[in-house]
Amino acid sequence: MPRSYQVMPPLSDADYSALKADIAERGIMVPVEVDEVGAVLDGHHRVKVCDELGIHCPRFVREGMDEAAKRTHALALNLCRRQLNRQERESIWAELRKAGKSYREIAEADGTASAPTIMRSVSGVSNETTRGRDGKTYKARKPIRYTLIDETPQGVSALKERVKEVRAAEQAIKRAARDARLVSLSNSNAPLPQDRLYPVIYADPPWEYDFSPSSGRAVENHYPTMPIEEIWALPVEGLATEDAMLFLWAPPSFIKKGIATLEAWGFDLASSAVWVKDRIGTGIYFRQRHEYLLLGKRGKPITPAPGTQPESIIEGVKGEHSAKPTRGYEIIEQMYPGLPKIELFSRSPREGWAAWGNQADE
Repeated sequence: MPRSYQVMPPLSDADYSALKADIAERGIMVPVEVDEVGAVLDGHHRVKVCDELGIHCPRFVREGMDEAAKRTHALALNLCRRQLNRQERESIWAELRKAGKSYREIAEADGTASAPTIMRSVSGVSNETTRGRDGKTYKARKPIRYTLIDETPQGVSALKERVKEVRAAEQAIKRAARDARLVSLSNSNAPLPQDRLYPVIYADPPWEYDFSPSSGRAVENHYPTMPIEEIWALPVEGLATEDAMLFLWAPPSFIKKGIATLEAWGFDLASSAVWVKDRIGTGIYFRQRHEYLLLGKRGKPITPAPGTQPESIIEGVKGEHSAKPTRGYEIIEQMYPGLPKIELFSRSPREGWAAWGNQADE
């Protein structure tokens, strides 16, 4: 007698009656799968219904699978076709994982859960470890379990809102712990310019231009500049905490040098914003009316709390030569309200900020 591959419990009487009525009306829509010797891999209930109704049951043979592959195939088909509860699905996920299926393959077969969700479920609460983006090894987290008691639409909606609240609270706790750690680290010694480290750095370097449209408009007429090599040589990396963000102003023609400066100071480009000025300036190719605010990251990105991310367009009045809009300070304070901040090449210190520069005391 051919071996049975019925890996799931029989249908309930109600579900079986519904299947039988559907087949009686429309016939078999999905052929039954059997192996080389006629063992049913998928479609046990369809075979039984056809026998009871006395109608033909179409079949096709799936060849070339060993016993383990046949069982895995039967599980995967039941996973995507059955009305299973969460516990039943998790049981199948675990068995498919033991059979060598990847989390992505299981997710594709299931269609109701993502690969990360299945991974968390299958790994459970073990002492397994996971590797983070920073290359370090961390203990795997226990997935949060929720039980749906009220299955009405209102109950489902209430549960979803509760899940959102719990996750938001968890994120707030993690963010507070991160900020406290960075504040603690900021009290360490640093070579430039004060005796502490900073997780948020803001800089407007005195870029040295190769030429000026006219000697009357030369940058040096307004403030002393620095060659790019001297800017790169500043030990800003030693001023930052291990996880830090750097906001760097760069004129349009200094984009490449601005990114190189981020890298020289130990940061990678993460994003950028654009300051659109209220009046036009000078320029060789275009008369400039904008500048870039480059955002660099070091270590783990310190992302702002959801809802505090500012727009990437900064609108501000153009002031004295090279002066930046107050809005630049405001968006940084909006993104990172609780973290120590320092402004390099500062012209006028801002309350709550450390400052360094040849005009910082003016």
